[in-house]
Amino acid sequence: MNKFIAFNKLLLLGFWLVFIINIFMPFAGAADQWIMLIGLAMLIVHLIEFVVMRKKLQSRGLSGLMNFVWVTLFGVLYWKPLLRD
Repeated sequence: MNKFIAFNKLLLLGFWLVFIINIFMPFAGAADQWIMLIGLAMLIVHLIEFVVMRKKLQSRGLSGLMNFVWVTLFGVLYWKPLLRD
């Protein structure tokens, strides 16, 4: 399961890198719009996810700025293993 989570984290990092590149140097055609829409949707979902999970993370001492960044980047792939332990 750890390899699955690590692989998905790499995929998400790759997507966020493409999203950031797309902001500064937009891709041609419809790819630009799709990447922006998907990226913004994921960003909103992960922000809502942090708000919902904040109390549980805070009870474990994990509600600081870096944890906010990690949840924003990886979402459930970051916080689920932490709460399982």
